[in-house]
Amino acid sequence: MVKFLLLALAFGLAHAYAELQGKWKTTAAAADNVEKIEKGGNLRLYVREVTCNHDCTEMYITFYVNLNGQCSKTTVTGYKQEDGTYKTQFEGDNVFQPVYATSKNIVFTGKNTDRAGKETKLIFVLGKGGSLNEEENEKLEEFTEKEGIPKENIRDVLATDTCPK
Repeated sequence: MVKFLLLALAFGLAHAYAELQGKWKTTAAAADNVEKIEKGGNLRLYVREVTCNHDCTEMYITFYVNLNGQCSKTTVTGYKQEDGTYKTQFEGDNVFQPVYATSKNIVFTGKNTDRAGKETKLIFVLGKGGSLNEEENEKLEEFTEKEGIPKENIRDVLATDTCPK
């Protein structure tokens, strides 16, 4: 029985990580320091792909940042921590985790601590290329407020994505 439960748990985690991997586009972002995710902000990430190593202890996220009209492609590696979060370096120290995943959307929460020590709470919604519908927007608004981010700090990132596919 114990072997069966472990196998079921392993299969469930593998399935969850399988849903994370693939081609994605940033649909929306929210932050308590909204200037970081405004158009031209250094944390307005235009995600293109999420992949993992075999057991997802390392997550690779490829994205563009559009600063001064110039799209710069970057890939960061997030290293899984004991608490299930991932740590990486980009514009300071970052801790992030996927909190919701389907074949259509992934929601990540995170915290960035920039080089000046300013902390920013973040939420990123990745999708397969379409905008959020009304119900998804409402859920995002509820979630951002639950996370301590005002709903007026949600930005439609997809609408400003002019970086290469």
